[in-house]
Amino acid sequence: MPTKRCVFLFVYLLIISSFCFGQHPSITTTDIDNFWRAYDKLNTARSKEDSVIIIQTEYIDRATNNFKTFILIRKFTAAEYVKVIGKYPQFWNSVRPLTENIVNRKDEIEGILKKFERELPAFKIPDVCFAIGCLRTGGTTGNNLILIGSEIAAADKHVVKDELTSWLNSIIGNTGDIVSMVAHEAVHTRQKGRNTDLLVSVMQEGIADFVTALVTGLNINAHIHEYGKAHACEIQNEFNEAVKQKSTDLKPWLYNGSSAGNRMHDLGYYIGYAIAESFYEKQTDKQKALEWLLDKSKYKKIYSLSGYSEGCN
Repeated sequence: MPTKRCVFLFVYLLIISSFCFGQHPSITTTDIDNFWRAYDKLNTARSKEDSVIIIQTEYIDRATNNFKTFILIRKFTAAEYVKVIGKYPQFWNSVRPLTENIVNRKDEIEGILKKFERELPAFKIPDVCFAIGCLRTGGTTGNNLILIGSEIAAADKHVVKDELTSWLNSIIGNTGDIVSMVAHEAVHTRQKGRNTDLLVSVMQEGIADFVTALVTGLNINAHIHEYGKAHACEIQNEFNEAVKQKSTDLKPWLYNGSSAGNRMHDLGYYIGYAIAESFYEKQTDKQKALEWLLDKSKYKKIYSLSGYSEGCN
């Protein structure tokens, strides 16, 4: 029988170990494997209906619990998968090895999450689910959960983009790799409060980029920033007017890749970042400033204190 002293020492060591080494995130790539297994079986399909059944039974029906959440949030269907697979065959073949390699990069991802745990106040390491989406989402979040559309997040400049739409061409290979995407979404899991209007929505996205860059040096939207800086005054004044008019229309600023025309899409990410950066630089108490940046109820005050609302000449 172990002595009380031994039991006490064992429990003490467990507590110290947990404190020193922190939480180990659950990072799953099972759904990527399931997708490519289903993808290969499409060669046996004799009709579109057969293809839909294969994707449904071999991929969607085998979803991990976290991927089930992803499916629910983004409303993926087997028919949509079959459509995008058939439309962009060269892209899928070129991105496959990049997605299959994600399993070998778990240590990098865990390292980023551990860094957030050390440097962001009250940050709880979320679980991460890598799956294959339908080319319309790089990442999103659930309840302390990060969901990554690996076909977008893992794509690099070498994937074949000839078949893709102009919007997908501007996105694919420009998101800064899977580690950057996970980092951005990790900040979202820590932001508390509700999206109430255009200003808060824009700041939520831009602040996620700013905090990610501040802590890790990574940014999934560097290509948007290039355009934003080149048109900074025009964008600032136009956005300030939209806020002044109490606009609720996100379309000119966020999630507008298919409708931005000749203008850069998703400029809200750049605007929110610029507001956060200006606010943060003006504060002497950086820790308090960081706490504010993670609290959506402070965003309108941050906008005012940043000086961004004063306009640009």
